[in-house]
Amino acid sequence: MLLREIQPGDLLRVTGTVVQPDDPGAPAQFTVDGLEVLEAAPAPVIGIPG
Repeated sequence: MLLREIQPGDLLRVTGTVVQPDDPGAPAQFTVDGLEVLEAAPAPVIGIPG
């Protein structure tokens, strides 16, 4: 699956490693090892103009 196929609302499982730097002001770094779509978001319903 390509990342561009993921839609807002999809339920994802992301696995990896989080590393907190020694500097408390620095952001944590996250390395992704796996990305799995558990459930796709429902397709939007397109209304028919009346």
